Amino acid sequence: MVIDHIRNRALYYGLGDDYKKTLDYMAKLLGEKFAEGDLPVAESNSVIKARVMRTKSVENCKLEAHKKFVDIHFVVYGKEQIAYTDVDKCEEVSYDEVKDFVVLSGNPQPIVLEPGYFMITFTSDAHMPSICVDEPIEMGKMVAKIPV
Repeated sequence: MVIDHIRNRALYYGLGDDYKKTLDYMAKLLGEKFAEGDLPVAESNSVIKARVMRTKSVENCKLEAHKKFVDIHFVVYGKEQIAYTDVDKCEEVSYDEVKDFVVLSGNPQPIVLEPGYFMITFTSDAHMPSICVDEPIEMGKMVAKIPV
């Protein structure tokens, strides 16, 4: 798991070209209003799912992981908590192979992401996104899916 500000994205270019192109694309949108939808990143295997959503109470969020994709969570505006723990400390509840969505049970610890911050969750990282910090708010967020 990696957490950093988008201004430091060059530190992660060594992860590969898909990461470089995706982080550069996200950096251009910081603070901007954007259209919701799937945004393919040019000349990349990455697809960014851009969403405007409301954060939720922790009771209404799911602990998840993925087996085929790495996620890059990027907060454009608003803020959220993403709870995190190692997949090996969790128990698998279910897996949807088509959506590559593992539901887990475990004890993740929350981390606050404010505008401009991103979190990379690898296949070994269980994460629970969209948790409200104080109360539910509207948030503009992008999640990139990069194939492993």
